[in-house]
Formats: sequence, C-alpha cells, structure tokens
Amino acid sequence: MMDRNLPKGFTLLEVMFALIFIAITMGAVIESGANSALRSSHLKEKTIASWVAQNRLALYRAKKTWSNVSNKSGVVDMAGVQWRWKMKISKTDEPLMRRIDVDVYLGDSDEISASETGFIAKL
Repeated sequence: MMDRNLPKGFTLLEVMFALIFIAITMGAVIESGANSALRSSHLKEKTIASWVAQNRLALYRAKKTWSNVSNKSGVVDMAGVQWRWKMKISKTDEPLMRRIDVDVYLGDSDEISASETGFIAKL
C-alpha cells in the first residue's frame, strides 16, 4: 500500500535552483551569440575594406602610369557602404620602382579598416 503523505513533484527550492541554472545558461548562450554576430560584422567590414584597397592598387597598375612621389585620395561605394581611401606613392631603393600604400577607412571614421601595399615598375 502507498503512503499518501509522501510529497509528489518538486519542492519550491528545487524549482528555483532549476530556473536559476536555466537563466545562467541562457545568458551565456545569448552572450555567445551576440559576440559571434559582432565578430562576423567586424570580419565583413575588414574583408570589404581589403577589397577596396586591392581594387585601388589594381586600378593604378592597370593604368600603367608612372608617377613621382604623391598622395591621392578618394571615395568609393562598395557593398552599399561608402569607403574613403588614401594612397601614398613613394620612392624605393630601386629608382625604377615605386611603393604604393593604400589605407581604407569606413565612412568618416579615422580608424584604418584595411591597409595594402604594392609596387609598380617603370617599363
């Protein structure tokens, strides 16, 4: 025969501990997801900025224009975002070569999103 005085189900204390455990676990999962989304967004920004810099180098090389030391800058739209770029052309130890440094910035930011360096030879 069963004793009818035994408690059935969980006590209030057990339920509270279970809820606390679930809340802490869900908080960690949400924080992890938010960090992942932030890293993904940052990686996307860096990748597109790198493409902008590489495109500037490729366009300059394609023109096959020899240039003395100079600075150039401009704005370009890529992936629906406006990017500023600055190009510095400088001499190298080899008189028939120039070094090209391109820095890319997101919009009006002063923080460099990507930098690329290339070289061009006088043909």
